[in-house]
Amino acid sequence: MKVAFATQDLTRIDAHFGWARHLVFYDVSPEGYRYLKLRDFGPLREDGDSHKLIDKMRALKGCDLVFVSAVGPAAHAQLVRQRIHAMEQFAGKSIAEALAELQWILRSRPQPWLRRRLQAEQRRHLR
Repeated sequence: MKVAFATQDLTRIDAHFGWARHLVFYDVSPEGYRYLKLRDFGPLREDGDSHKLIDKMRALKGCDLVFVSAVGPAAHAQLVRQRIHAMEQFAGKSIAEALAELQWILRSRPQPWLRRRLQAEQRRHLR
C-alpha cells in the first residue's frame, strides 16, 4: 500500500498536513517497505494559502494513508472523499519508527478497514 508522511525535517512526522513542507512516499507491505519519492512544497504560510491543499491532494493520488501531526477539517474532508486515511497517532515519531510499526500491524492483526485496504492492494498486484 502506498503511504505518505507529512514532514518538515524529513525524518519525523512533525507537520500539520496543510503546512507540511514535504510529503515522503513509501510502498509498505507486511514483508517490508520501499521508498518511492519526495515531494517538496517549499515554505508555506499557515493560513491564507488556499492552493496548498490542492497540490497536496494531487500528490496523494493513489495513497491509502497519510501520516500527519494534525489535519484541519477542510483537508480531512478532502482526504475522506479520496479514501485516504489520516494517521495522527504517530505524530512526533520518526518516519522509520512509523514504517516499522505499520509493517508489524500489517503482519499481525490489522484493524478491519486496514485489512480490506491491504487485500485490495494485493488483488491489484495479482492482476
